[in-house]
Amino acid sequence: MSAAIASTKGRALFFPADAPKVQRPRSTSVTHVLDRLSLVTPDELADLAPYIDVAKIGWGLPLLLRRERVRARIKLYQDEGIEVSTGGTLLEYAYAQNRVATFLDEARSLGFDLIEISSGILELSPAQIARLADAVRERGLPYLIEVGKKDTQHQLSLKETILQIAHARTLSPRKVIIESRESGRGVGIYDSDGAIKWDWVRSILAEHPREELIFEAPMEGQQVQLLRELGADVNLGNVALNSVAPLASERLGLRGETFGTIRTSKSVKGPPAAKFLYFLLQTYRGLDQSQLAQMSRLPRRTVQSALESLRQQGLVQESISLHDSRRREYRLT
Repeated sequence: MSAAIASTKGRALFFPADAPKVQRPRSTSVTHVLDRLSLVTPDELADLAPYIDVAKIGWGLPLLLRRERVRARIKLYQDEGIEVSTGGTLLEYAYAQNRVATFLDEARSLGFDLIEISSGILELSPAQIARLADAVRERGLPYLIEVGKKDTQHQLSLKETILQIAHARTLSPRKVIIESRESGRGVGIYDSDGAIKWDWVRSILAEHPREELIFEAPMEGQQVQLLRELGADVNLGNVALNSVAPLASERLGLRGETFGTIRTSKSVKGPPAAKFLYFLLQTYRGLDQSQLAQMSRLPRRTVQSALESLRQQGLVQESISLHDSRRREYRLT
């Protein structure tokens, strides 16, 4: 009999007997879901809970319900260890109404765990964003900062996006979210067809650590591509409740799209540039310094310094190119 179908006596169970244990908040593999007030039972949520980190009650939807119904919905998630966040639009609405303090006090009293700060609709300066972060912090609440614009006709440039992420990180949020809207089209890192603008993703990751970011990815196809390129533990947001289980299975390589292809990222220390070059070498393999500089758009000295950091960590080795003995190629160990 084939070893693959031999007797299973004495072996561990194939189907798990218990739900996986989760320690939150996680720094990576974060799944941030969008709650549109869709129907979900406690039993259904209990099954999905290990694979959800944060549930955002989106837009201004909490204003559609009685206060006690909002409180009950928050508790539904919290009973399963899931944190609940407001949406950035709600804070922008409160800002436009000059009622930020009232909104924050009531959000805390209702039980929200996180506040999302954004300027997706309003034009808020870095100083205004910083004051909002101060106001949230004064109430003892952690917060997320979202970068990007909702209007497809008035998008940030790549440079503006990178600069706004940098400013957001100085304010010490739990994570910085890259805006995509629910459509995932024509916003942020997605073009009008929903395809990922990989030059944007690579440029963002050349400047900012992947673990500090959440890439909104409402479409399951977008989730798969980001997992395959950035690793199984990339943080993803704007995930629909009915996409949580498919996403969890993709992270584990249990579907055809990711079976045997999901990479488990090693811990890479050092500057963002080192982590970005590690990602490039995972993807393309066997690159010289000129190719790495061209693909990353980083200065040659930055590339050299990042490679030295990776060598010292034992993550990269230098070898002579098989095609040109004058070239030195870099590969992961």
